[in-house]
Amino acid sequence: MVMSSTVKQYLDRQGVDYRLITHPRTMSLEQAAAATQVAPAALARAVVLKDSRGLMLAVLPVSHVINFARLRELIGRDFEIAEAGEAARHFRDCEAGSLPPFGEVFGLDTVVDDCLAESDSIYFEPGSHTTLVKVGADNFQLLQGGAMRANFSAPAEALRVDAEVPMAELTPAAEVKRRIEALYKLPPVPQMAQRILQLRNDPDADVHDLAEIVEMDPSLAAQVIRYATSPLFGFRGKVDSVKEAIARVLGFEAVLNMALGLAAGGSLRNPPDGPLGLNAFWRHATYSAALCQALARRVSVGPERPKLGMAYLAGLLHNFGFLLLGHLFLPEFFLLNRMVAANPETPITVLEKRMLGMGDAQNVLSMGHAEIGAWLMESWEMPGELIVSLREHHNPGYEGEYAVYARLVLISNRLLKRHEIGDAESEILPPSVLAGLGLSEEKALEILEEMMESVDGLDDMAKLLAA
Repeated sequence: MVMSSTVKQYLDRQGVDYRLITHPRTMSLEQAAAATQVAPAALARAVVLKDSRGLMLAVLPVSHVINFARLRELIGRDFEIAEAGEAARHFRDCEAGSLPPFGEVFGLDTVVDDCLAESDSIYFEPGSHTTLVKVGADNFQLLQGGAMRANFSAPAEALRVDAEVPMAELTPAAEVKRRIEALYKLPPVPQMAQRILQLRNDPDADVHDLAEIVEMDPSLAAQVIRYATSPLFGFRGKVDSVKEAIARVLGFEAVLNMALGLAAGGSLRNPPDGPLGLNAFWRHATYSAALCQALARRVSVGPERPKLGMAYLAGLLHNFGFLLLGHLFLPEFFLLNRMVAANPETPITVLEKRMLGMGDAQNVLSMGHAEIGAWLMESWEMPGELIVSLREHHNPGYEGEYAVYARLVLISNRLLKRHEIGDAESEILPPSVLAGLGLSEEKALEILEEMMESVDGLDDMAKLLAA
């Protein structure tokens, strides 16, 4: 789709001149700007906000972020960011996450930031992640019709680590009251994950039992079969069923843990875009899972030889804390997502400490995604190996129980950073961690490059999980 039919009809009805710029599919407006060499200050972003009175569309440059304190002063409403599903109901003929900046034609009141008037031309997505539309600044203002104009944004520099703008001004005030309550309302373990955990604790469970549970979820079953037929395993026969995938290729434990990770991971939904959005999250997760499993096959020292299925699960869910952050603190997650984009060379663990919460929320946010993810895994009574890998995967000095899984994830993340995947703070492979796995740096790099030669299946799986 090049353009939403609603947007095309609106542009034609208004009689404005416009130009279409097509580009490869992107996951964010920042990527679209880079792909088309459009200045972020001239590219309009549409954000759906909500309060007790309903929804409103805020339009601002990609180079800026919303100053919620300023917006409250100007409009007198305590907004927060609407969930993706609430926005999608209004933009029915648009691709998910691509919101045209004309709220009026989609039944939403609109406020447009004044700084968009500073550009001679304005660009925007017309409901498609493969197209930008260019219009003159005067025509863009004409298209806004009865939209309110106001100065409610702050430059993205406000998200720099050394910036002096208080984060509280960029956080919706409507969230303050709910944060403390939300801390004690952790999401329940998904029903499918419950079934798999029960099977995991059943000593008499067999391939038939596992296949029966996996086949209850067609999407999960398809992903298991797709993984079994990927070049990563070199299986040349035909795999027609989940049972065959388990018995002939992957093995009982590997599929059990893979299914557990996929069932748990699909339970929380965050915004799709940005370095921490679902698209990037699942791409990192699937690559990390496959690489952890490949590395685990070569571990040659120590009494704690890793189980391949558990290594896969640790890699798949090690960043689950980001999903929980988005679930409990969506505004903070939104800002953290933008901060990571604005500070690509700063470790994620440092950026998390820049975020400010209120009361107990402040303590939770300062814990970081690793501790928060482990906290949720404990509440779901997940395996101890998984809990440790979530909590310690940024800690090269960890030598406690199940250290092998935390080491596998740490090395995997640092290897993937060489291909600009993930959030590792460094590409350096600590000699002590490699020694704990019985791997040389040369062998680890060899395993990485072998995996990177067969990634089509991983990309397909990541897209399915993020959908």
